[in-house]
Amino acid sequence: MSSSSLNGDNKESRSLIIGKPNAEKEIAVPDVIKSEVNFLVLPFFALWDKDVRRKVRTEYKTSVRRKKQKLELSWIVVSNPEFGYPGPFDRAVYKAIEQIISALPTPIQNPIPLGSLYSLCKRMGIRKFGGSQYKKIKEALRRIMATSIISEGIFYHKGEEQWVEDSFHLVDRIVFKGRRLPNGEIADTNYIFLNSWYIDNINSRYVKPIDWNHYKSLKTPVAQRLYELLGVKFYGLLTKKGRFISYRYSTLCSLLPITQQRYISKAKETLDPAHGKLEETGFLERCVWKELSRKENDWLIRYYPGKRAREEIKRFGLGEQLELELPPPKEEKASDGETGLSDEQSKIAGDLIQRGITGTTAGKLVKDYPIDQIQRQMDVFDWLKQRNSPMLSKNPAGFLRKSIEEDYQPPEEYLSYKETESQRQREQDRKERWLQRRDELIKQDIATWNKTSPDDRIKGRLDAWIFTQSPKPTPEQIEVKRQELIDDLPQTDEEKWEYISRNYPEDPPTDFE
Repeated sequence: MSSSSLNGDNKESRSLIIGKPNAEKEIAVPDVIKSEVNFLVLPFFALWDKDVRRKVRTEYKTSVRRKKQKLELSWIVVSNPEFGYPGPFDRAVYKAIEQIISALPTPIQNPIPLGSLYSLCKRMGIRKFGGSQYKKIKEALRRIMATSIISEGIFYHKGEEQWVEDSFHLVDRIVFKGRRLPNGEIADTNYIFLNSWYIDNINSRYVKPIDWNHYKSLKTPVAQRLYELLGVKFYGLLTKKGRFISYRYSTLCSLLPITQQRYISKAKETLDPAHGKLEETGFLERCVWKELSRKENDWLIRYYPGKRAREEIKRFGLGEQLELELPPPKEEKASDGETGLSDEQSKIAGDLIQRGITGTTAGKLVKDYPIDQIQRQMDVFDWLKQRNSPMLSKNPAGFLRKSIEEDYQPPEEYLSYKETESQRQREQDRKERWLQRRDELIKQDIATWNKTSPDDRIKGRLDAWIFTQSPKPTPEQIEVKRQELIDDLPQTDEEKWEYISRNYPEDPPTDFE
């Protein structure tokens, strides 16, 4: 069995050969595996063993507009109570299956030969194997097969170019060695039958290449899941020449999946080690946490693709954009047939209900008053509430309703606060623009490095050294110092980056706008 690249050649076929002497053929573990896009982006496996014991389902929901209609979409993964929820070990088995699929010629067809349980252990990196590990693999396969998926318009069928609304399983059937196949033959190895939509997507090239060595080097489940998810999204971003992608923290928790935290310190405690690992490997350039106004326990995270992410896209050279939008781009506003409210009105009504106003009153307010007026009064209300204002002590919801109806003027202290916040945001945006420009300037300097001679680069420091010496140095001493300064000049791009970056402070210059 040999590995192959996604384009049918051997550019990515530096595979690791593993085998069992005198017992089994060699096993080729590809450097690159082909992963179906839906299962890269959408959640299926629990990331930690501790979550498996208490987890029975994972749910991701969103609302979008398609063809001027508002749709409520969902992806629900439900475990079978007899087998439990699929966890980290099951995920490792699934990755071994992806290795096998990546080495098969297309079109892929059921049944998929898995080889022996021994070979699966080797693919999973299990060093001590035997009856207990073989049993665990069989249980994992049965657990994956028993787990149900309910897709309401989120699973994308590439071949038919439609969003699937159905209940299904990733694995439809398992036939272990020695058991009878559907055609009546006795299985000479272990086989699985994958869902037909899943196979159709692989055959339609709705896949994303995963650098297997990089994936393994990340080690932590969160870093690996972020690599999978962001890899898909970065492809779409970079083909459109975008700078970064943003995720709400709450959305990211649903997609990974991880437990959503109430405080940003705890949220960062979970995600930042993974961010650091991805930055360390060059997949991320950086990530930025941003506060969301009027949103408690939620933040925006911006991800900037790094050098490795860009290089992967160029190296794999896919002929089509493999981006799964979650949610797809919103179209123009349209009315909701049931409530008579536009999408924006429905959102604002929900915000009012969260602040204690009844659903009926909220619906009437968004119909009778301008949205910007309601939003402005909610902002003031939130500010007063944070400061435990006595104005809200008796009836907070009643105060908010009255302020919208009569369009109260905000307190002077609030206006001062808003100006300070606005100035802070302007400074933060200015700094982000500068950091982006700073990176561009450093890259330009690295690209033109050889246009400046070593003597010109060290001239200022050499002149300063000569000036400070007493007595005046001899020509021989000057030559020794000159050569020493030239030898200290950076050689690699990383060293040049560090050297040049000293010329560009992280805070924007006063004349930068």
